[in-house]
Amino acid sequence: MASMKHVHLFRRYLSIALTLFQSLISCLFNFPILIKITDSFLSLYFTVFCDLRPVTVDLDDGETTVHFWISGHRRISRPDLVMLHGYGGNSKWQFVHQVSDLSKSFNLFIPDLVFFGKSYTKNADRSVEIQARSIVGGLRKLGCDGRISVYSISYGGFVAYKMAEMWPEMMEKLVIVSSGVGFTQQQKTAEMRKHGGDCSRMLVPKTPMDLRMLVKISTNTGLTFVDWIPDFILSQFIAVMYEKNRQELLELAKNLLEREEAELPVISQKTLIVWGDKDKVFPLEHGYRLQRHLQNSRLEIIKETGHAVNVEAPTTLNNLITSFVLNV
Repeated sequence: MASMKHVHLFRRYLSIALTLFQSLISCLFNFPILIKITDSFLSLYFTVFCDLRPVTVDLDDGETTVHFWISGHRRISRPDLVMLHGYGGNSKWQFVHQVSDLSKSFNLFIPDLVFFGKSYTKNADRSVEIQARSIVGGLRKLGCDGRISVYSISYGGFVAYKMAEMWPEMMEKLVIVSSGVGFTQQQKTAEMRKHGGDCSRMLVPKTPMDLRMLVKISTNTGLTFVDWIPDFILSQFIAVMYEKNRQELLELAKNLLEREEAELPVISQKTLIVWGDKDKVFPLEHGYRLQRHLQNSRLEIIKETGHAVNVEAPTTLNNLITSFVLNV
């Protein structure tokens, strides 16, 4: 009799344990807890090791909120550097390899572009102009009214170029890395054909396969370790980075890819153009073309590097940015 009672108790406890285990597994697989934890560690890294702090500002238009990471202690001896990310996530994930070094030489202002990270707007405009106006509006709210330098990569390059065009008195120097600034409609179409004609799934991945393809196209090495990451972790990354504003991100991409651009204006700022020689998103020939278009510019080519220069060659890129902005 006592033995049967022990058996029933064992079964009951086993059932409870299995239920708890099942709930834990379900949480890990279906709720993006792993990416949330990693994101929290990145925030801690930015704060403790890079002397950066998060700031969110509401713009005067009553529609837009822009989130920044900014230097906790701005030093008058250091120039202000604005860092504009591309489509592959928010500012934390894209610049994690660079902020430690750059924070030693600059007062940093690192915004999430609108609909990325914690930045958002109710405005229906999906153009590069709305991004530029939001960043400049946020900088002014933060008291950054003097001369600034801007480092931009990929999609961020379009935004930075528009800022240089619209507020030439504000921007002193510009760094453009791997950006298709100045693409004609014909060139956009030609590049899209190389990737299947529709770049939206690459820019805004929906499945682990899409994300792996994005990494493969963006890097020369292919970052092969991504192939070993389980699908459920990649799905969590997609859920955190893209699901909240998926429709808006797709609309931004469509505006960028389908908009008929006027002739690219020639900006006056001293400009450093950086390109990976193995870039499969915006091939190196476009870097040469942009350099010819801007007389006050120079082109630096990083060997054996793809589109994601900030990931594959962050130290080299940091050295180029620092020496260019500081005139070293």
